[in-house]
Amino acid sequence: MHIDRTHRPLGVLALVLLVISFIAYLWYAFTQPGGPRGGTAMGLTFGIIGYGLMLFEGALGARTRVPIWRLGKAKSWMRGHLWLGLLTLPLILFHAGFAMRGPLTLVLMILFFAVYASGIFGAALQHYLPTMITSQLPLETIYEEIPHVRAQLRQEADDLVGTLEAMEVEHADKERFRAAYK
Repeated sequence: MHIDRTHRPLGVLALVLLVISFIAYLWYAFTQPGGPRGGTAMGLTFGIIGYGLMLFEGALGARTRVPIWRLGKAKSWMRGHLWLGLLTLPLILFHAGFAMRGPLTLVLMILFFAVYASGIFGAALQHYLPTMITSQLPLETIYEEIPHVRAQLRQEADDLVGTLEAMEVEHADKERFRAAYK
């Protein structure tokens, strides 16, 4: 998916939500006795919103596996997946108060960081690879375009054969003309 200006509204929304969440977290962190924790009302709010966004991220997989579900356009789902997915890590870190308080939490956060980083890497690949491939391999053909390209090449070949036949006829006429006037 190429990131263009159609992504701007969701990108701005994600940025605004991140700023609001960050301000709320700062207020929460400085006013909470004992520091921020996941079991407080604000910590649970961050956790529930983060988890809800994770469920939305997973729903994209279900939506693509069952194409007869007409739940919006696939492009809209992909944009939401990209931009709202970026909010999950900060929200989960706000939920945990940036602390990993046990081995299970540590393992889960390492896995979450890996998934998050692979998502960013995948988005970068989807943005840059198509342009790079088409610029470095201009003669490559997309599978769906093969019939069109084949028809175009056939027409070019027919035109070339027609031109060569016309040149042969012209050449034969010149030879007959020279033979007649020798």
